[in-house]
Amino acid sequence: MTGTVQIRNVEFQGKHGASADERRSSRRFQVDVDLVFPMSRSIESDRLADTVNYRDVCEVVVQIGEARPFRLLEALAAEMLREMRARWPQAQIMIELRKLHPPCPGNPSYTAVRLNSSS
Repeated sequence: MTGTVQIRNVEFQGKHGASADERRSSRRFQVDVDLVFPMSRSIESDRLADTVNYRDVCEVVVQIGEARPFRLLEALAAEMLREMRARWPQAQIMIELRKLHPPCPGNPSYTAVRLNSSS
């Protein structure tokens, strides 16, 4: 049996952006993660050790998001995805990374990039 663990709106502060000015000050980011994987074992055992612990996923997102600056959302999301794939190779992973209130004309509420481990 296959299922999905969904994690929504994980937030962190980071100094990410294409311009040096953006990288000087912290901005808010949000991440959504979907992990699709076989769940038969965890359903039968009812043990945390037999599933993807969503707390660990959140820690990966926050640690990478706050560790060092990235110029592009694509590069930051790919680093998060690489680390998740290393920890949970049995899962197909989709990540959406949003930069909240980016400094853009028209005042968008966010810009985003979405990556999928099967792509």
